[in-house]
Amino acid sequence: MPKKLSKKPKLRVIDKILSKFDVVYVMNRWIFLIFVLLIGCMPPMPPSPAPIESPQRIISTQPSITEVLFDIGVGDRIVGDSSFTKYPPESASIDKIGGLYDINREKIISLRPDVIILSDENTALRKSLSAPVLLVNHRSLSGVLDSYLIIGAVFGEDVLTTAQQKRQELLGQLEQFEARIKGRKPIRTLVAIDRSGGTGRIQNLFVAGADSFWDEVVTQAGGENVAASVGLLAPQLTAEGVIHLAPDVIIDLHIGGVEATQSESDWNSLGNSVPAVKNRRILTLTDDFATIPGPRTPMLIEKVIQYFESLDF
Repeated sequence: MPKKLSKKPKLRVIDKILSKFDVVYVMNRWIFLIFVLLIGCMPPMPPSPAPIESPQRIISTQPSITEVLFDIGVGDRIVGDSSFTKYPPESASIDKIGGLYDINREKIISLRPDVIILSDENTALRKSLSAPVLLVNHRSLSGVLDSYLIIGAVFGEDVLTTAQQKRQELLGQLEQFEARIKGRKPIRTLVAIDRSGGTGRIQNLFVAGADSFWDEVVTQAGGENVAASVGLLAPQLTAEGVIHLAPDVIIDLHIGGVEATQSESDWNSLGNSVPAVKNRRILTLTDDFATIPGPRTPMLIEKVIQYFESLDF
């Protein structure tokens, strides 16, 4: 295990990270710290039984859930949605219920939902909701694929058929990526999911760790996540920790944040001791879908693959 890694996230930084990610938006900071430490050990929860037949009034608690609902053709049944949902554009007119961890229960009651679709790690929230709850796992690509069938089955045969077709399309795209990268040597990659940008140096850096969504994306694109060995979902690294891991590529996420030139300037402070910096192999991503597992994930993987293919090793 790398010696220069710091495993204790600074709690004042946690809220900033959560505001960027679909799975954990406005989570209590101590709950999140426990979540980061324990999620890798949590067994997956079994799918929830269908709470009601063909619900007409749906509440979606996460942007990724909303994207799946629209993808299978039932987006027009959503009456309440996460305040962080930005896509598709039609979602802008849907009433907002807050974030996953500051959810407005009074608003939910007023919307009279037939079903609330909730991520399966939020068992405490599930118990506090009076309406029927359907649980899905949107922490991983495999969980998203499963959710197409879990959600589709609730809405009857026609919607389930569409959900199966959409799921198969997504699977087909992932299989094409696997065939495309077959035989290639994995590219050692570090994914910066949050940091203090535009400061001229690397500060308050959190990276994608083991079993994270981005860990899957890097693997699907033909890379190797160098921070996976830390064993945490979102470990914090010092500048020395990055130097120790010596990635060949750095993917820097700045959703609505700094520009690529600013990003590179920060990383240049590490000097030529990091291959990715020395060879100017830094990919800055500002796309919103970069943090939302769901139907648009193939767009993200394609973008990373194209970048990898552009490199000369």
